[in-house]
Amino acid sequence: MYPHHRVLVFFLLCLGLAVQVHAQPLSPASERYIELLSNGGPASVRDAAKSMHRTGESDQRVLDVAAEVLLRDYKTANDRTSIDALAWVTNALSHARTDRYQSVLQEVEKNAGHRKLAGYAEKNRNKKLPKAEQYQKGMVSLEKIAKATADNTSAPAAKQKAGEYHPITAVKVGMSMQEAYDLAGPPTATHQHQTGKAFNPFNFKGGDMVRQQALYKGQGRIVLSNNSRYSSSWKVIEVIIDENESGYP
Repeated sequence: MYPHHRVLVFFLLCLGLAVQVHAQPLSPASERYIELLSNGGPASVRDAAKSMHRTGESDQRVLDVAAEVLLRDYKTANDRTSIDALAWVTNALSHARTDRYQSVLQEVEKNAGHRKLAGYAEKNRNKKLPKAEQYQKGMVSLEKIAKATADNTSAPAAKQKAGEYHPITAVKVGMSMQEAYDLAGPPTATHQHQTGKAFNPFNFKGGDMVRQQALYKGQGRIVLSNNSRYSSSWKVIEVIIDENESGYP
């Protein structure tokens, strides 16, 4: 687990941003998203937003930080990585449970200098969501959040040394293998097996041809699936909790 003081810093900082909506601490995954969004460059923002979208992250405190990053950067984004990152941020904002970010998306749609980004902002606007106070630029201080998280490290070796890994319950379906391992630490053991999709001639992309189980002794297992035959990336498709897990195939 993370040290108590780090959880408290995140909790007090972000509770102040949305006290009327939330009364519980951030999840480990949400903490990680905030850290990447506030401290990271375009590649880190892209990875965080992509994971938020795939896992369905809907915590307003996290989405507020994402919205602030979008408003800060959308006018100056002019390279492929930056534009792609902000497009994923608009995707992530689509998981909001209210219309809080509709004005943000509308502003990006109208004023973005790149057609792709404007198009994603338009696609992710949803006028049917319940009404809420609209997010305005400056409601979140990225500088203060970055300062509060500056001393934290996401290096797996450092986390292991400090005993900061979380139980596998912190891992969400849709996360990448690296995200899962960053949160839960290295597994006790792993094993792979082919699926029936490996023999499907119409599975042109080659997704879910192989599954890997990451076993955690005394906790359970994380089931991962390959994304395609053209990459070495994996995503979490199931987290099985089993305190009797031996940790070995």
